[in-house]
Amino acid sequence: MRNVCRMLVVLVVLSLASYTFAAQNAAPKAPAAQQEKAFQGTLVKVDNDAKILTARDANNKEMIFHYSDKTEVVGSEKTVQGLAGKSGTQLNITYNTERGTNNATRIEMSQK
Repeated sequence: MRNVCRMLVVLVVLSLASYTFAAQNAAPKAPAAQQEKAFQGTLVKVDNDAKILTARDANNKEMIFHYSDKTEVVGSEKTVQGLAGKSGTQLNITYNTERGTNNATRIEMSQK
């Protein structure tokens, strides 16, 4: 009878341990949500072929932003391509960074 009780205790302990171990491995961590950042500056240039926009902030630091067809454009121009000849335009850019690339999600032209 003692051997049976010991065997039951060992089985219970092993089953609890395996359940705890399985629960830890079963729930993978969700990737961190990309935080959106804001940039304010002036337009330097637009490369329509590469879909890249270059802008300069108040400290003369240039930043490069990649855009896509999903990028929202707000202001007098309705597309990023329409900004190509408008260097010096004030911009507010909302973007996120993925693998070292700044991806613009919204480009707003400031009213002067």
